[in-house]
Amino acid sequence: MKKNIRVEAVKEALRNPYTFPGAYPLTFVAYDGCLCGKCVRSNFRAVVNDTRDNKGPWNLHVDVLWEGVAYCNDCGDEIESAYGPIEEEVE
Repeated sequence: MKKNIRVEAVKEALRNPYTFPGAYPLTFVAYDGCLCGKCVRSNFRAVVNDTRDNKGPWNLHVDVLWEGVAYCNDCGDEIESAYGPIEEEVE
């Protein structure tokens, strides 16, 4: 059976939520926003099915949220970004 690369990336990010090297926090990205690891774990079967089939609301890929603020679409918890919120320049 052929393994799906994105499903394997989701599984690996649940086990190790930071990149190596660099220790940047990994984020689960859906078509309409981000999800936290807790919500991905609690809906793992739907995540695997939708990601494998490349359709549905739980179709995810893994990426780093470099800066800014994001919230989980499922529970509303804040998602950690690598460099924190975007700071406005003061003139």
